[in-house]
Amino acid sequence: MPGKMEKFLQIAPHSLAIVLGPAEAPAGERPGAARPAPPAQPRQLARHHIGYEIFADFKAENMQHFWNKKVTAAVAETFFLGWIDEQVLLIQGKEEHLEALREGWTRRALRPPSGFHIRCLGDVSPISMSPISQSQFIPLGEILCLAISAMNSARKPVTQEALMEHLTTCFPVLGRAWLPTHQALLKVTVVRTPL
Repeated sequence: MPGKMEKFLQIAPHSLAIVLGPAEAPAGERPGAARPAPPAQPRQLARHHIGYEIFADFKAENMQHFWNKKVTAAVAETFFLGWIDEQVLLIQGKEEHLEALREGWTRRALRPPSGFHIRCLGDVSPISMSPISQSQFIPLGEILCLAISAMNSARKPVTQEALMEHLTTCFPVLGRAWLPTHQALLKVTVVRTPL
């Protein structure tokens, strides 16, 4: 019997959120001035891939702090945790590395990823997750469907004897005593067989 599940699990301890905004217009360029549009890409693809790319660019920009080995080491040791709402970069690392990044932020030494500016940086409270427990019971019909599917995938012929042998092999702890009778097997497979 599995051990009792914890009531809540802590996810993402030792995390920072970096809230980004679009980079301001370069000096001498009017904010409303027309600029060539970037190449169009599907919205879904951009959302899926851009977070890690922005994190990689953030790391590359800040790895150039060769005069501040503490920040360089901290940036090297942090890793990408997530990208939320197309503006919040979540990073995770050891507490001493996050502290170096906090100090870098307060001293205005952190550089943003290209195309962005850092609006703010702050600690993220660990996210709580309440696990959902699974039943210890699997319906016989489900077990039979899984077994038949596995046998079909392995290109094994499915006969009653072969199915019983497969079930005994897949669930050796239960032994042969739990195997369904011929009547139960027919009843379950007839009910589940599509017309």
